[in-house]
Amino acid sequence: MANSSTSAKCCSMEKKKLIKEIEKCNFCASNYEEFHDCYRQAARESGKRSRSCIVG
Repeated sequence: MANSSTSAKCCSMEKKKLIKEIEKCNFCASNYEEFHDCYRQAARESGKRSRSCIVG
């Protein structure tokens, strides 16, 4: 397990990345399906990166 301070920093940075990716989805999608697919992909990738922050 990663150091809690390092994990917190990593997760904080990941949250900022996720917010930027979601903003891209909001502006780039031309319909709800595109938005939903973009949002889901961003969330999936963010989840993987977040798990690596916690696991180490």
